[in-house]
Amino acid sequence: MLFKMKRFINLSFITLLLMSFVYISCKKDQNCNVSDPIEELAWLKESIDEVKHDEYSYFMMAKYKKETVFYYGNCNPAINYVSYILNCNGEQLGYTNELYNDLTDIKLIWEHESGRCTFQ
Repeated sequence: MLFKMKRFINLSFITLLLMSFVYISCKKDQNCNVSDPIEELAWLKESIDEVKHDEYSYFMMAKYKKETVFYYGNCNPAINYVSYILNCNGEQLGYTNELYNDLTDIKLIWEHESGRCTFQ
């Protein structure tokens, strides 16, 4: 009887612990609790490093369904490109042109130091 009780308590504790980790992980992913996303999100820093010499490139941060998201932009009138909305893990949520109307709190987080884009 005592063995069964100990086993039940151990399993309950392990289950509670696992559920806590899942909850914390999900909540962190949605809120993206970072104060400096460029420095704290390795995938974002790498993406910026890839375009850091392009005067037409920029990155924005926004909210999409209460989740912090990011997207790349390029204002070069001579090119046509596809941009994606990415979550804090760098996972694609959809195309910017399809989801743009649902974005809120849009703000510029990076542009080339001699950027040619104008933002309203």
